[in-house]
Amino acid sequence: MNYLVAAILGVLFLAVLGLGWVRLSPLPADRFSMRSGPQEPGTHKLPGGVKYVIPLRILPEGALDHLAWIASESPRSRIRYQEDDLFAVVTRSRRLGFPDITVAWVADGLLHIHAHLVYGKYDMGANEQRVEAWLDTLRHLDDDMEDEF
Repeated sequence: MNYLVAAILGVLFLAVLGLGWVRLSPLPADRFSMRSGPQEPGTHKLPGGVKYVIPLRILPEGALDHLAWIASESPRSRIRYQEDDLFAVVTRSRRLGFPDITVAWVADGLLHIHAHLVYGKYDMGANEQRVEAWLDTLRHLDDDMEDEF
């Protein structure tokens, strides 16, 4: 009986230790300014994430700045890195706090948004859903601005 209790306590200790590592370990800083993935316009599903490449001409003016504001106002998200034409956001999962990194930048008249997980291999579509919600808000930004005046 004592072995069973010790085994259960050992497993619980390891689970708490693992979750602590996910929450407290430093994130890979090189991913905050990485401009990777496909360069042609479209939605590109990648292992552990998604990349959007959207022509700026179909987006509201100042799309990158607006997107940074939208992302920073999202639950459990905060901007961790920013340059003139790039920003990186870390969003943590609701229950366990697993981090996802989203990097957005402008290059050659295109808005690039690369959202990917840090730990694991499959994000269950969470990055795609989050970026889709951000883009939906961005697309309707002009409508909301017109309603205010």
